[in-house]
Amino acid sequence: MSTITPPGWYPDGDGWERRWDGDAWTDDRRLMTRFAPADETTRVRSATTPPATPPATPPATPPATMPAGPQPTAYAVPVHHGQVPPLGYGAPVTPFAPPAAVPTAPARRGRLGLWIALSVVLLLLAGAAGTLAALRPWEDDSATVAGDGPGGAGERDRPVAIQGDIDGDGHGDAVYYFSPDYDSTRRITASSNGTVFTTSELAVEESREPDELFLDWDRDGVNEVLTWSFVDDARQLTLSSSDREFPGDQTFRLQLSSLEEYGLRIQVQPGDFDGDGAVDLAVAGPNDRGVDVQVLIGDGSGGFAEPVRWAALTNATADSTEIRAGDFDHDGRTDLWTRLPAERLTDEDYSGYYSGDQGYAMLTSTGSDFEVGAVYENDIYADAYLIGDVTGDGTTSLVTVEASSYDEAVAIKVYDLASGRPREVAGFTGSSTIGQRGLQGATLSDVDGDGDGDIVFVVKAHQESKFTGVQVMTSTGTSFERATVWAETPPCDDADCRIRFLGS
Repeated sequence: MSTITPPGWYPDGDGWERRWDGDAWTDDRRLMTRFAPADETTRVRSATTPPATPPATPPATPPATMPAGPQPTAYAVPVHHGQVPPLGYGAPVTPFAPPAAVPTAPARRGRLGLWIALSVVLLLLAGAAGTLAALRPWEDDSATVAGDGPGGAGERDRPVAIQGDIDGDGHGDAVYYFSPDYDSTRRITASSNGTVFTTSELAVEESREPDELFLDWDRDGVNEVLTWSFVDDARQLTLSSSDREFPGDQTFRLQLSSLEEYGLRIQVQPGDFDGDGAVDLAVAGPNDRGVDVQVLIGDGSGGFAEPVRWAALTNATADSTEIRAGDFDHDGRTDLWTRLPAERLTDEDYSGYYSGDQGYAMLTSTGSDFEVGAVYENDIYADAYLIGDVTGDGTTSLVTVEASSYDEAVAIKVYDLASGRPREVAGFTGSSTIGQRGLQGATLSDVDGDGDGDIVFVVKAHQESKFTGVQVMTSTGTSFERATVWAETPPCDDADCRIRFLGS
């Protein structure tokens, strides 16, 4: 609609009119001509209520809505190119002009117009209410992910569980096993409140530390605990949980075989390998002269399907192979970064322990199997290799932790694995002084609950009988802060004390 007001005479208060030349008010004023012909395109509408009953015979004068006397009347401001015309003159009633091309309706049709306008407003309000109900702009979506990845199209946004959060308070925690000697082990839970850890202990059976995974299998934004156990002589994997919504213990028989004389060893990693939004499990185990990777597809409620082989790694043994899960190529499906032998294995390696050079390969998920990439000789040397989101943007990175007694420092580096090979992220580093000590263990956990994973670690010198406490290096999303002690570690009587973080 045009906002240009046409030239003409407009009421200026007290029965006077002033001329608008189309661009500005002029100095021309005149007494209002009561019987002048009405121009319906520039007629000023009165804000007063028209008479309830119009006269039987219309007068040959302007319509009854025109002010009959000099009483003040409010009008719309004439606007030209978005600017309000300068007024001045100190008129007792500010002169206003109507918007262009406003039609005049007879007084008896006013109520019909009002009813029509009211109906339109009600319809618009109803539509707006429906839109608001669907979009729910008042809900906080800062901790949600959209279901627009492969297999997730059309899903509602859902909350994301905090990395390492065990008790559901929004802060990542840490679990480690403490062995003061070779005859006893205690499970230590370090619960974070965002600034420090509170620890609790639980004795576990000797050499029977439970293997636990903390994952959000029902997609409610809270991690649940999943315990797995493996009976090697029966090739039997059992999944259980104390969560009341878990559908019950589930047992699976794995097709595995080993040339080693001292039993089988498997690894279990959680991830959304088929990209449907539900957590699955990848299991790596020996198969004679190789390692098979099998996947148990999750149903989103704690149940898992029978294992299906997705990849066969030749020239690998269970003891020399390590898998770490993450969506490294950002396609919505979880992949496996795999460390494995970089040299040709011998018969002795299959039946004993491999001690040769290590390499790495990417197992890229297609949604139904893994594409095994080339094996590259390892050019990254570290004491711990961790996988998680340290940037806070939902991407998965490789994080290395290296403790140097010579430099008396622990150094952190971050690598991008999107290309299949580690590419160091420039500047994303961290360092802290530890003295002449070595790394006992490390893990990633979002202990301050800000969305990016932090480094939790413990160091001790070989000849010392005391740990230096559970230390944390928090991530800023682009670097790591210096370490601070968040909890004391249990006292040791001799130098044989050991600490192992869950999942390491």
